[in-house]
Amino acid sequence: MNDTSKSLVSRCDATSCRYNEAMECHAGQIEVQMVMGEMGAQMAHCMTFSPEDGADMTQGMQANPGHD
Repeated sequence: MNDTSKSLVSRCDATSCRYNEAMECHAGQIEVQMVMGEMGAQMAHCMTFSPEDGADMTQGMQANPGHD
C-alpha cells in the first residue's frame, strides 16, 4: 500500500487507536477476523488495533468494510 491508496475500511469507530485519523484507518495493512458477538452474530474484529498512549483499551474495535 502506498501513500496515495485509500483504505478499504469505510469507517473506524476505534477512536483510541493510533491508526485512526478522522474515523479513517491509516495503518499500512490490517488484519480482520470474524468473531462471535452478542446474540451469536458474527462481527468483524480489527486485530491491528493499537491504542494511543494513555487511551482506553475498552473502546470498540470493529472495522466496517467499505460499501459503495
